[in-house]
Amino acid sequence: MAEPTGLDGEIAGHLPPVARVTQRGRTVSRRCFALNGKRAVMPAFGAYAGGLNVRHRAFAELFGTLAFTAHMLGDERLYAFAAKRCIPD
Repeated sequence: MAEPTGLDGEIAGHLPPVARVTQRGRTVSRRCFALNGKRAVMPAFGAYAGGLNVRHRAFAELFGTLAFTAHMLGDERLYAFAAKRCIPD
């Protein structure tokens, strides 16, 4: 599991991130990768895997701030959004 004191280059998967954004009047919630250039948190893909909103305090504690990017999974590509632009639950 990712820890706030982890080393640069850490890749973790125990906080399956989900991002919510409003785009063109629609709110979309999708699994995502959370990255800040030093650490990465991978999304969960299992049928029973839930998700933790990237605006949850666990991500701010992990990355130090909300200065990371959520790369949301689309049907054919990834969509990048600053974590501060994502909507909390």
